[in-house]
Amino acid sequence: MTDYILTALRFNQVLERNDQGRPTKEIRHRRGALITDLDELEAQRLLRAGAIRPADEVAAEEAAAERIAAAVVDQVPPQGAEPPAATTGGASAERPRRPRATATDEKWVAYAEAIGIDAEDLEGKNKDEIIALVDAAEEK
Repeated sequence: MTDYILTALRFNQVLERNDQGRPTKEIRHRRGALITDLDELEAQRLLRAGAIRPADEVAAEEAAAERIAAAVVDQVPPQGAEPPAATTGGASAERPRRPRATATDEKWVAYAEAIGIDAEDLEGKNKDEIIALVDAAEEK
């Protein structure tokens, strides 16, 4: 028997029925669940409906996605390295987007460093002080 991964939101697998044909024993599955012991007709019906996929296909796709993610991570420059020169031009390519006032301190520090404020100037400052430094740097 083949194992399947449920892609539908839910599936109630009927294991036993009473004399009137009503389910007496069933397993309730949710999306992403591993389903085993499906009879061939039920498996074909669910495959045609797109409610399940073979588990080996899903595992192969996840492995490929992990390899792609690892390749993308390998292409990210190390922290502190100079970013590549922008080829598209324009102000949006040169400067990152200013964080919202409700953003975390870490996002404000990262933004301040990105616009050229020295990290030593940011040490020990709270968010309001960092925003004041950013405002002063942007006015220049």
